[in-house]
Amino acid sequence: MKTPVSLFVSAAFALAPGAVLAQERETELLGGRPPPTGTGMLVTGSILTGVGAVNLLSSPLCKTSLVPRDTQDVCLGSSLVIGGVLAAVGLPLLFVGISRHNDYVEWKRRHRALSLLTDVGVAPAPGGAALTWSASF
Repeated sequence: MKTPVSLFVSAAFALAPGAVLAQERETELLGGRPPPTGTGMLVTGSILTGVGAVNLLSSPLCKTSLVPRDTQDVCLGSSLVIGGVLAAVGLPLLFVGISRHNDYVEWKRRHRALSLLTDVGVAPAPGGAALTWSASF
């Protein structure tokens, strides 16, 4: 049986990593290191959600004469399951990507000078490389 002290210590260890991560994230935002842009999650979430939605919306076609009668039930079931799984995975990725992108935009707004440096890049060019700078309005 655990004593109240051991429960408190266990809870402190369980909660400490979250507090440390939150503090590190705040330090990153204030210290100038850019947060993740969220672009990868936005792209992946959009693709998975879109394919899942198309699969779910086209599932009624399985019950038409386009599909042989003996495979209609399998077609409908697999369309619903695959579409549902893709949408269930894609939507959270999309929402987290939106949140991360909003954090990134906020960081760029607060750190104008540093954000200009993140827009500088190197691109391959014939005979070497070129320094690039991207801007948007």
